[in-house]
Amino acid sequence: MSHHDTGYLLNLIHSADSQHYMTNSFEDSDGKTYIATASHINVNNSKGHVIVFSSLESIIQSIKKVQDFLKLSAIGSLFLGIGLTYFITKKLSQPLVSMEKAARQIAKGNYNTRTIQKSGDELGSLARAINDLAFSLQRVNEQRREFFANISHELRTPMTYLKGYSKVLREGRWKTEEERNQYLEIIDHEATRLTYLVDDLFDLAQMDEGRFNLEHKKVNINEIIKLVVKKTAYKALDQNLNIEYLCELSDKEDSIVLGDPLRLEQVLINLVENAIKYTKEGSITIYTVSNDENIKIKVRDTGIGMEEEELPYIFERFYRVEKSRSRAFGGTGLGLSIVKQLIELHNGTIEVESTVGEGTEFTIILPKILD
Repeated sequence: MSHHDTGYLLNLIHSADSQHYMTNSFEDSDGKTYIATASHINVNNSKGHVIVFSSLESIIQSIKKVQDFLKLSAIGSLFLGIGLTYFITKKLSQPLVSMEKAARQIAKGNYNTRTIQKSGDELGSLARAINDLAFSLQRVNEQRREFFANISHELRTPMTYLKGYSKVLREGRWKTEEERNQYLEIIDHEATRLTYLVDDLFDLAQMDEGRFNLEHKKVNINEIIKLVVKKTAYKALDQNLNIEYLCELSDKEDSIVLGDPLRLEQVLINLVENAIKYTKEGSITIYTVSNDENIKIKVRDTGIGMEEEELPYIFERFYRVEKSRSRAFGGTGLGLSIVKQLIELHNGTIEVESTVGEGTEFTIILPKILD
């Protein structure tokens, strides 16, 4: 034992004398660590000390092993974290890259492009939104092509008639005054049809561009319906049809809505004239029903009716239930589309029910003015 170790023991004994018990650790000259416990004893008036030494090397080695293990664990966790981060980033970025490619394809006009993402998280929701957008753009593109094709056809037909019959009249190729008047009547009819078509297209263009202004004010819907019945009565009489208006509104205040009277009249005239056009016998009936929130206007006829599968499409532009009879019944194929948009501009809705051979019923729902 070195002088250093001896000095340490003397200090330990001295501390034990004053405190009766003392424990401390120390390193010997060889660098080994011990824990030493010194206790003061008194036996038969003889004083002494008991010193117990215990090596801490095994404990220190265990602690070093634990420290080394913790260091390795930290390094392993770091690399594992980096690996997981890369994997998760790759996993997340792949669908995002796929969606980006799909979006770019859609932007180029490839509306058939779809993304595949079956997860129910935000990425799945984004993928479904992109697919919905692509489907909507595809449908709009198809409608646009069909729209231009229909416009070309609808414009070409009356212009062909106008050109052909005006040439016949100009060259004097008619035999009787009756034949001449018949040609003039055809020219007048096609010119009127062309005017209606241009007016309808102009209205639709304004609605699509958001430039269609309505003059909103308090309107008595009863007065408008009575005016529509008067204006369309002569057409109904020509076909031996009766127009009846059944008003269930309790008082004047119950029939007030906020809207443009001219446009509401346009809507009702269109529906009534359609009912007259497709009704061979029977009647056209207009009902009004009111509740606390809205007014319902029903236009019902006893006409030829429509198939149930046709009903979802009748408000589309240029859609005709029966193409083969479109020329016979006339019209531009835009009337119901304009009606629907006008009703929506009044914050209302329009519904339709129909049965083949029994008739059709349109229901307009307009919000009331709430005090």
